[in-house]
Amino acid sequence: MKNRQALLTIHRWLGLALALLLVVQGGTGIAMVFRDEIEPVLHSELRVAPGPVRLSMQRLFDTVEAAHPEASIARAEIPQSADQAVLFKLKRRADKAPILTAIDPYRGRIVRDGGLSTWPVEWLFVVHEQLLSGPVGEYVIGFEGIVLFIMSATGLWFWWPGRKRFKSGFRVMWRGSTDIRWRTLHRVVGAVAGPVLLVTALTGILMVWKEPLRGLVGAEGKPTPAVAEQAGRPLAPLDDLVARARADFGGTPLRQIRFSSGGRVVAVYLDSNRSIRPDGTAQYYFNGYDGALLATYIAGEQSTPSELIDWIYTVHTGLWGGWFGRSLLLAGGITLLGLGLTGPWLWYSRRSRRKPSRARSKPAHDMLS
Repeated sequence: MKNRQALLTIHRWLGLALALLLVVQGGTGIAMVFRDEIEPVLHSELRVAPGPVRLSMQRLFDTVEAAHPEASIARAEIPQSADQAVLFKLKRRADKAPILTAIDPYRGRIVRDGGLSTWPVEWLFVVHEQLLSGPVGEYVIGFEGIVLFIMSATGLWFWWPGRKRFKSGFRVMWRGSTDIRWRTLHRVVGAVAGPVLLVTALTGILMVWKEPLRGLVGAEGKPTPAVAEQAGRPLAPLDDLVARARADFGGTPLRQIRFSSGGRVVAVYLDSNRSIRPDGTAQYYFNGYDGALLATYIAGEQSTPSELIDWIYTVHTGLWGGWFGRSLLLAGGITLLGLGLTGPWLWYSRRSRRKPSRARSKPAHDMLS
């Protein structure tokens, strides 16, 4: 009994201390589950009319670069649907502020352009990932994940009614007082969503400290090649690099092009048909000057520890189970939002009910003094 009460106390005070952060994570997590579907609805200009021929990636790159000479292009994201714009993500050189530019791949026309504040869903993603605070925010999110894991575990432990009374653990007292009704509902919903929240918290923690985890389990890190600047030397056409990667791997669809080492390393991301992971990619890293292949990272061909670590993001976002997995994560986000709001209210309600009883139990001479 004492152990159960101690766990309840830990659960309660952790929840009160991080209630606001849990609400933020739950609310932003809801939007992230169906991020790719929400964005074209919010910004109709991202839907484009397919034309007979797509323009070359180099031409799209040059158009975006000309529109933002003050920024460097970090990546280009190619949607799976033919009627969606290609999204370029840039960073201003002066302050590293992000810029997002969407371009019609058939006409070469920029259809949407602006900083993070003009892209609500992308803004929510950065809030969810790092609280708009860079690496410091990521570590705060990691700490919140640890707290959520502890809360989910202690909540399930406190809720557990035993095997013989298992069914009674899912009973909500609808006919009781408002306080009892919400208290039992909070407990039951938390118990049902507990396993999902445990997995979400654990994968979120592992994502924050993914690189130390690689070293701990002996997993290979993703390639990080670098190329020295060669002043005046032009870069190789992007389409040649994409064509080389596709010819080597087998012609699977292009998903991303990423730029590192000052744009001198070009990473071509193709769908990997050698992995059962739904977001698995075949990554080809090229020297941007001469097109020399610097490294590859093929999902489905890595060591077991590396493959398991790469699954963390897939599980955290619900991609592992298609619409079912994402719907499960959506329910988890809604539950976290609800628990984060009802928990402090239940604590306040409990304290409010205790105050009158304490006042009545005071000795008369204390009341008069």
